[in-house]
Amino acid sequence: IVKPISRRAVTALRSPIRVTIAGWLTPALLGAVGMVALFGVLSLALGFAFANPLGTLGILMFASFTYAAIILALNVWLGSVGQFVGLIMMVLQLVTAGGTFPWQTLPAPLAWLHHVLPMGYVVDAMRQLMYGGDLSRVGADVGVLLMWLVGALALAAIGVTRMTHRRTLRDLQPSLIG
Repeated sequence: IVKPISRRAVTALRSPIRVTIAGWLTPALLGAVGMVALFGVLSLALGFAFANPLGTLGILMFASFTYAAIILALNVWLGSVGQFVGLIMMVLQLVTAGGTFPWQTLPAPLAWLHHVLPMGYVVDAMRQLMYGGDLSRVGADVGVLLMWLVGALALAAIGVTRMTHRRTLRDLQPSLIG
């Protein structure tokens, strides 16, 4: 729903890094607000007790930041097709993350995705923080999420840089149609 990259900023030759961060920040902050609301419903309305409430909220927000960066990179490189690829990626992650059933029971062609896609690491970190597990595993999970976040933002910035080199007169004066 949120436009990923401002064509006006790209056309005005703004810094590709600034344009990328600006395109990422709005959905990331919206996601963070959603995670705070989710955490509030779980803890206040449903009375769920967390072993590490601040860590749990932190990983929820960090996961939201990471997914916003991934979707931004997909949108920058693939346009509206990127949104569809992001949807497929989320469905694959729901199956392979191990949140609803043990990922070890997956068939071999899907099991390796558990170790590649970020949601498996989010699920593991959430379990450790919610129930008082091993915090060293949380550090490793956050490290993987950080790699996904930085990698996605770097790819998006490269895509935005590429956009600045391929401007046309139509970019300077947008059409009335869209």
